[in-house]
Amino acid sequence: MPEKVNANFIDHISIACLDVLKAEQDYMQIFGWEVVERYFDPDSHINVSCFKVGPTMVEVMEDEYSGGWYELQDISGKVVISGMGNATKWVPRKDPKPEGKMADVGYWISKVNNGREGVQLISINVDDVNQEGPKIKANGGALVPEKLSGTGKEVRFWPDKGRNYAFIHPKRMHGALWEVIDGKYSSQK
Repeated sequence: MPEKVNANFIDHISIACLDVLKAEQDYMQIFGWEVVERYFDPDSHINVSCFKVGPTMVEVMEDEYSGGWYELQDISGKVVISGMGNATKWVPRKDPKPEGKMADVGYWISKVNNGREGVQLISINVDDVNQEGPKIKANGGALVPEKLSGTGKEVRFWPDKGRNYAFIHPKRMHGALWEVIDGKYSSQK
């Protein structure tokens, strides 16, 4: 009998898009939602806008290299890494990132999803990734080792948000990329 992974809730659903500002505006128009948080993740090379739906975040994200036409600024015009939705905005970059180079999101859109935008990741919230990760592996799941820094760690730490996370390989998840993550976004607290 497999050991149960103790999930608290769906933490976030990440939607890969070609233009984060256009996606943000479409979600605001269609659902009437407000952006609760925006951030740039320099390790993953993504620009992200977050909407809160109950305890779950719906994220629209673009690859910095295969789009990445924006930088995040606070209301005074200072470039920032993250901030609450009402205190930040995406502003066109003076020096857009060249197309051609791709990080994970750009690769996913281009190669995995045949050039189409769409749901790229579903994340479940757990109390402690370091406790739940071994259960996933014991149950036959494979955690994806980190490649960008060359550490090969299965459980990674996100210093800007103070959260641990791990990805479950999509081959065992019928093509879906799942993530387990602990802690909460500032707007989930």
